[in-house]
Amino acid sequence: MHVDNGRRLQSGLAGVSLVLVALVLASCSSNPSTPTASPTTTRPAAASSSTSSTATTATPSSTLPAVPTSGPLQAGSPIALPFAADRVTAAESPDGAVFAAPQDPTSPSPAVAWVVDGNGPAAIAEHVATGIAALAADTANFYVATYSDVFAYSRVSGNQDGQWTMPTVDATNSSDDDLVSMTAAAGAVLVSVTRGDTVSVYRIDPSSSALPRLLVQGLGAAIGSDGSVYYERADHHLAVLRPGGATVTGAVLNHTPNGLGGGVQYVNDVAGGAVWVSQPAGQGLDAQFTTYDAATLAVLGSYSGTVTSSVVDTAAGPLVLEASGSSPSCPQATSPSSCVFRIDPHGSVSDPVGVGAAVTLVGPGPAIVVSDTTTGQFDLVRLS
Repeated sequence: MHVDNGRRLQSGLAGVSLVLVALVLASCSSNPSTPTASPTTTRPAAASSSTSSTATTATPSSTLPAVPTSGPLQAGSPIALPFAADRVTAAESPDGAVFAAPQDPTSPSPAVAWVVDGNGPAAIAEHVATGIAALAADTANFYVATYSDVFAYSRVSGNQDGQWTMPTVDATNSSDDDLVSMTAAAGAVLVSVTRGDTVSVYRIDPSSSALPRLLVQGLGAAIGSDGSVYYERADHHLAVLRPGGATVTGAVLNHTPNGLGGGVQYVNDVAGGAVWVSQPAGQGLDAQFTTYDAATLAVLGSYSGTVTSSVVDTAAGPLVLEASGSSPSCPQATSPSSCVFRIDPHGSVSDPVGVGAAVTLVGPGPAIVVSDTTTGQFDLVRLS
């Protein structure tokens, strides 16, 4: 997961211009649906301070096939996500369940988060009292962040089993910046909050009611799948904080603003044993990328790319989502068509697969949320 601070140039991948439709909300929620079409048994769940819910009695294990780590990937049949939105937030659990919701954290209206388990149809995961900022999931819980709270919901019972006050979020003049991001890793929930040019990363213990604990503050951050926090310190050094508390300090990142939005490096992503750092040119979409070894922070490689690139750590290896028109090797079976490529730390890409009007790529089981131009809503497309 990557955290964008206020200086980061944003790609067009998330800027899907759709209108959020009104949803008729009931004060209930359910856990992920089974991959089959058979009905599930539900029972009333214990009431909480913010929601009440009904839940299926068990969460099924994933029925998804193993994903190849080399060679071409295939895009599966689209699975409808029955909502429309200007922006989408999505997350995937280790067992392949994908959660998605409209991202509208300043909205006072109730919101619905959806889940796709295996290749089954989308089902309601939770009803949330206000707009949603970010999602995360592990094998035990599904997590929802708003601008005021973080909620945990059991994936077995559907009951709310945790609630923590969100660290202060300043949404003033935030435009469309992602001020909050969240990931579940190493038995914890890591919440990142952007305030101006500073990113603060907090740790939540799902088994405790203790307030979120500040781990690091920096000029940008990305979270590894093992819970390591990679960030740019105030002195511009690349650094990492391991879950056990150990730290490593690496090279100084470039910080010579050219007045055009360039001359500054940003910590973007962690994937394939590498930390991906970008430096936008400042005009257009061009950017220079440098990769660092996730263990030692030694330089691995550098290459030219675009600010629209989004690298994700998946069971298939590191994959990159490129916006439509950014690569001549992207198949154009549909228009507009984004592409997913395999990518190595030196920027070499291979095995492109066209995925339509993509919004976001998630892992570990690679899947893409795409805009469905026929319905005005969204689809989930899995890669295998």
